Amino acid sequence: MADNTLAAPAARPNVLRMLAPTLRDIAVPLAAYYALHAAGYSDFIALLAGALFSGAVVLVGVIRARKIDALAALILVGFAFGIGSSVISGDARMIIVRDSVTTAAIGLAFLISALLGKPLTYVAARKGLAGAPERLAQLDHKFRTNPVVRRLLNRIAVMWGVGLMGESALRVVLVYRLPIHTMTWLSSVLMIGVTAVMAIITVRTVKRVKRIEPTAEPVYAAMHE
Repeated sequence: MADNTLAAPAARPNVLRMLAPTLRDIAVPLAAYYALHAAGYSDFIALLAGALFSGAVVLVGVIRARKIDALAALILVGFAFGIGSSVISGDARMIIVRDSVTTAAIGLAFLISALLGKPLTYVAARKGLAGAPERLAQLDHKFRTNPVVRRLLNRIAVMWGVGLMGESALRVVLVYRLPIHTMTWLSSVLMIGVTAVMAIITVRTVKRVKRIEPTAEPVYAAMHE
């Protein structure tokens, strides 16, 4: 029996939920940069303050949860790299580059997970079903026995890996070719744009496979829990 929670109207809120953490991580440093820059501070100080504010948001989340997951750890390492390298070199662009380093690392993780046969898309789906043991067991069974499910999750993981690494490389090139004040907002636009496109493709791909192959429904439910 089909799960009514998988109805088409739910697709848009799910995409927005997928993008929410990214939007938050972008909005905080961007607002801080433009506020301080308007107050007369240099690009270096404005970007540094924005990075510190954004890092504080992530750190507060870790403290509240009383645990740190791999993504939060990676983001914090990225902040440390960006802030440390910019302070040592005096180059404000390194603060923008740190976002690209973090993004590239996440993209590489997606690719490696797909090569190892345990895509991060599957890991994320299992995490989403942590409170539903029956559906979690069903997902695990389908992943082990259904090649359609495995191909779907691996294909999506590869797409995210290639997309994130490509977007990261483009931002690194542009940050040294365009003015800092331009890349401050353009970097965010590129990040949001690429992430939004891949999120929409992910939702549509899973829905298409769901219509073709009924056994893929547990995966769809897991990825949109």
